[in-house]
Amino acid sequence: MFFKSCFFLFSLFGLVSLLAASWPNWLGPNFNGSLPKEAISVPPVGKDYLMRWDLRVGKGWSSPVVENGLVILHVRENQNEVIYCKELNSGKVKWRFQYKSQYRDDFGMEDGPRSTPAVRKGFVITHSPEGMVYALSFADGKFIWKRDLKKDFSSPKGFFGRCSSPLVMNEKIILDVGGKAGLVALSLSTGSTLWESEPFENDYSSPVPFFAGEKNLCLSLLREGFIALDTNSGEKKFFYPFRSSIDASVNAASPLVFGNQVFLSSCYGVGAGLWTYHGESKNENFELKWRNKEILDCHYSTPVMHAGFLYGFHGRQERGPTLRCVESKTGIVQWSLSRLGTGNLVIIGDKIMIVSESGELIVLAADPSEAIILHRQQILGANARSHFAIAGNHLIARDQRRLICLSLEAFQ
Repeated sequence: MFFKSCFFLFSLFGLVSLLAASWPNWLGPNFNGSLPKEAISVPPVGKDYLMRWDLRVGKGWSSPVVENGLVILHVRENQNEVIYCKELNSGKVKWRFQYKSQYRDDFGMEDGPRSTPAVRKGFVITHSPEGMVYALSFADGKFIWKRDLKKDFSSPKGFFGRCSSPLVMNEKIILDVGGKAGLVALSLSTGSTLWESEPFENDYSSPVPFFAGEKNLCLSLLREGFIALDTNSGEKKFFYPFRSSIDASVNAASPLVFGNQVFLSSCYGVGAGLWTYHGESKNENFELKWRNKEILDCHYSTPVMHAGFLYGFHGRQERGPTLRCVESKTGIVQWSLSRLGTGNLVIIGDKIMIVSESGELIVLAADPSEAIILHRQQILGANARSHFAIAGNHLIARDQRRLICLSLEAFQ
């Protein structure tokens, strides 16, 4: 009971208090694509959300992040990687920083960045597909420090370049690097190495935090499987194999944390699983509750959870996946909805917002009894594979050509 109380209080006051106008990192302020205390209005029939601004941007799969009324975006422009800071209300550029990039994608999947920046304590942290980590000043974009993960840790290119979004916990930046170490922690202020984990292959998922009483863990879905590390030391606390038998495969969805449970999903015949954390009292800190290859195998987007039910895209991106609702306790599919393609999801209160890969915004009720679509609106072009951000009644999203901002409280 004490553990559950501590966990609830930390979650309530340590995370939810950050929500109002902030989306500072991959999967937002709660690290799980949820804004449980927020609410949005749905446009009446015949109306759409108002487009506040629409700007041309460079290429890449990096997602926008928002802090203090400013949007940070990492893109590729010709031979440069560029980090922009734009005003949320107007889209005007406050500052930009650029550096040369030699990255070339082996599969023709664009040469832009894949990793989403993190904003914390006055720093902007970015990670390029070449493995370059840059720390910039959030106030003015000035260079602070950089690290070359390819040079320092032999971080491999993989299929599509380095992709791990930086996880900032206290004064540490944690990244999946592969090579000489599975994960590493760098100093936020200096970039120096604080610890290296034992070697594991990196992949296309990003690490997320797990708060267990007074102990902080980092969870990651690496190529070999699910790992939990002590964030103070990098010591491995738990590992579970979770990998496809197909070599040409990736783990891409991040671990989804809700309460003391962790949900994992991957494509290529891997499927999904749910674990419950029992603390240090047991040899196996995470107990597997169920695993199933048929119910929710997410190709690249991380699912979301609301009131005991999971919502996510089941199936390969290129083969017409279905949106599914799954009871987290049992793994039983409640409903499936086809013909949406695939996309990224956010839970806002009791609603689900999706930006599909075809550039359509879809709002659904988070209702396990049936799939109820409340609103559909074309907001972007094709290849809108990047995640989106929601902050201060704004939705910020991108495709391969444009960055747009919608007002979620004004209709047209």
